[in-house]
Amino acid sequence: MAPHIRYLAGIASVLVPFWFATDAALACACCSNRAARYVEVEKLSESRLGEIERMTFAEEAFVAEGADDHPVEIQNLGTKLPLAVARTQKEIVFSFRDQLGRVAALTLAIPDTISIFEVDPRGDTKNDGLGPSLFKEWQLTANASGTGAFQPLVGASQKVTLILHGHGRGCTEAMDFTDWTLLIRGPAGKLTLYGALTSAFR
Repeated sequence: MAPHIRYLAGIASVLVPFWFATDAALACACCSNRAARYVEVEKLSESRLGEIERMTFAEEAFVAEGADDHPVEIQNLGTKLPLAVARTQKEIVFSFRDQLGRVAALTLAIPDTISIFEVDPRGDTKNDGLGPSLFKEWQLTANASGTGAFQPLVGASQKVTLILHGHGRGCTEAMDFTDWTLLIRGPAGKLTLYGALTSAFR
């Protein structure tokens, strides 16, 4: 065998295991572990905010059951509402349209922190060689403002929480999140709105 061929074969024999090891390392960087659990409140990073910005909301929202306990203004909205969502660097605006075509909006200020909940639900969840699919929940809680039917429910002492939830493994991307929930909680009353995320991988 010519010297240059032996030299190239030697390089290949070194690089091939390296390539396989690199591929394995990259694959396992996003693996999850059985009984994994991560529950923390973090500073809202640019990377997490970027994933939230990539999420898209279905054009339909729902009022949770128990509407008889809601203020009359909310009861008049109905239980299924057309939805449009607009975002800026500082806020997320949820605009709902009632049965008569009137618009009522909730504006959530983007907070400095985010609550992260990621856990292996165990049970009969499959592994598939990459670890179990974790239940994931991201929560943004902040002051909010409301117009139309939401105005009486959202005041200075009222908090609104946007919950984004879904499933995935070690690495978290926008498409891991399948659904959203909006919780209004405070002295003026309580309300739960929910819907789907069309950016999800289902």
